[in-house]
Amino acid sequence: MEYSNARIAGMLRQVATAYTLKKSNVFQIQAYENAAAAIEHSTSEVRDLWEEKRLDQLPAIGDILKARLEELFTTGKVKHWEEVKKGIPEEVFEFIDIPGVGPKIALELSKLGASDKNDLKKKLESGLLVGRGFSQKIAAKILASLVRSKTESSRMLLPYAFAQTERVLEYLQKNPDVKRADALGSLRRMVATVGDLDFAVSSSRPSEIVEYLVNMPGISRVEDKGERKVTLINNLGLRLDFMIAEPEAYGALLQHFTGSKAHNIHLRIIAERKGLSLSEYGIKNVKTGQVHRPVSEEEFYRLLDMEMPPPEIREDTGEIEAALEHSLPELVQAGDIKGDLHVHDNFPIEPSHDLGQSSVGDIIREARKLGYQYVGISDHSPSSGNHTAGQITELIRKHIRYIDKYKYSHKSIRVLKLIEVDIQPDGELSMPDEALKLLDFAIASIHSLHSQPKGEITKRILKALENPRVKVLGHPTGRLINKRDSYDADWEAIFKAAASRRIALEINSFPDRLDLPDNLVRLAKSFGVKFVIDTDSHEASQMSNIRFGVAVARRGWATSEDILNCWEWDKFAAWFGVLR
Repeated sequence: MEYSNARIAGMLRQVATAYTLKKSNVFQIQAYENAAAAIEHSTSEVRDLWEEKRLDQLPAIGDILKARLEELFTTGKVKHWEEVKKGIPEEVFEFIDIPGVGPKIALELSKLGASDKNDLKKKLESGLLVGRGFSQKIAAKILASLVRSKTESSRMLLPYAFAQTERVLEYLQKNPDVKRADALGSLRRMVATVGDLDFAVSSSRPSEIVEYLVNMPGISRVEDKGERKVTLINNLGLRLDFMIAEPEAYGALLQHFTGSKAHNIHLRIIAERKGLSLSEYGIKNVKTGQVHRPVSEEEFYRLLDMEMPPPEIREDTGEIEAALEHSLPELVQAGDIKGDLHVHDNFPIEPSHDLGQSSVGDIIREARKLGYQYVGISDHSPSSGNHTAGQITELIRKHIRYIDKYKYSHKSIRVLKLIEVDIQPDGELSMPDEALKLLDFAIASIHSLHSQPKGEITKRILKALENPRVKVLGHPTGRLINKRDSYDADWEAIFKAAASRRIALEINSFPDRLDLPDNLVRLAKSFGVKFVIDTDSHEASQMSNIRFGVAVARRGWATSEDILNCWEWDKFAAWFGVLR
């Protein structure tokens, strides 16, 4: 059986679905949902962690779930899970994979007589769902989600692809005949989702490298094998393509297969004007036939009288013109980050959404390890549906006292008392001003009713930004990659308001968010908006995901001056109005 993280997370969600339909304990359901999310977003393979006896490193995996996973990996099945799922149509467990379809709707869809997703799509297109009592709007939404999920399912989230790539590169770097190895394509450009994994290898002994690659651990089959190319399928079903070049021609290969296609087409037009022809083998003088084989990408672009655009911005969106003028921006780097403002801890604040898994102490230790000057503890606000305004204020006071115990015993790092407050459907915040005033400032985010019309969602966000305690708009578009689209909002109006009111927009590094998306980062930057790059971590180890938010910022042409948490403490504190 294939034990990829996606498959295991799917198994856990099936159990949660069965529990939901059988009206089991809500905490039991939540435990399985949380575990599924933790596994889905883990950059380590759960099967590997089990083999290395490191399952304890995964957040949200308690003793009972750990035992269930032990049984799964040992026997290939879990008796308890099979019992829980008894009596529920198999189609339900397939339909819950459709974005926006929960257990109850999946059960109703199973009653249509559809045998699988393809059959369901045909029935939806025929109008059968509307005839069974569903509104036209809901039927259209389910059909759109079904079509989208089919096209997106083959693409991996960037952090997961990155982790798989690091393993391959680590294996290659152990071979002394490998001079250099790099990822290619959308991964090297750090696009939010990635298809197959492509690699360039520099070596003067290509045949030996081909043999070394086909013997790589974790390979299920060799798809294709040549003198300088090899295609492998690993045990997780991922396709790995390798191209090997002599060291003296490596620059051309690396440039050509990094892309993007649009970037390379534009480059070819420039080269033709100079009487040159470009390929993965080098730069050819059309008149003389002489081929120059650049060792590096820097040399490749230099031969075209250009600066080398960083891989992240090679999308033909102005980088070529800037490179020709030698005016490329100095993009932000991971080493520029001075702190993370959006980290959830495990204090029982009775939040509206999921609680963090780590203590403030663990978060501070991780921030120190990352070399930060400051860190923000930003739990979800207490549930407004279950608490009065007075109770919310008292919970915030308790949380502040808890944070202060750590704050005063860890003076080498500044600890900010923040909150991630819900923006309610009418634009009001889910906390009273009395409670908000106790904090350094608030991150305001939408966590409900994502499908409001464009005008309503825009007004909702703009109203929230009027509150003087709000200094950051969290995961601004609300997208969940491969699961939920961004809101349809008037982004120009929102960016203008954010700039004029000194509200920073978050670039959220969580694997399935990467939100604000790179195209909107660049647009917001043009309006003078500032940003913060945060991880939205719910466990201290997730704070290392900051690199992916930095990649989004780079793709949006952001510099360290655009990113507030790249600033030294005094300058940062002055911008936010935090007491020093």
